[in-house]
Amino acid sequence: MENTIIGVVGAAVGLVGFVMFIRALSFRLGGARTLGRIVSAREESRGRYVHKVEYQAEGESIVSEDTAGYSQPLSAGEELLLIYKKSAPEQFRTVREMRINMLGFGLLAVMGAAFVVRFLIL
Repeated sequence: MENTIIGVVGAAVGLVGFVMFIRALSFRLGGARTLGRIVSAREESRGRYVHKVEYQAEGESIVSEDTAGYSQPLSAGEELLLIYKKSAPEQFRTVREMRINMLGFGLLAVMGAAFVVRFLIL
């Protein structure tokens, strides 16, 4: 019984990791890369900073805020490599953020699959 419970929890965790990995991958593959510049930073809540970023997308200049919530403010004028959605250019992620997220979500999916194999199949 314990093995079944652990296997089902592993399957749920793996499924969440897989879905999030696919969402991040589709954002990355469906987006376009550009260079962005930090315009300003503000503290949103206890120790979380939101940055206003300016970048060129589809021939127009866009100023948008990030959604990552950094623990340290980035300096105004600092440049970042971005991926923005072609269908909604105001939505973007940094390339670094995408790499970290995809690695984490992929590891979560693999861990879930390992739990399923170990506790449900073997």
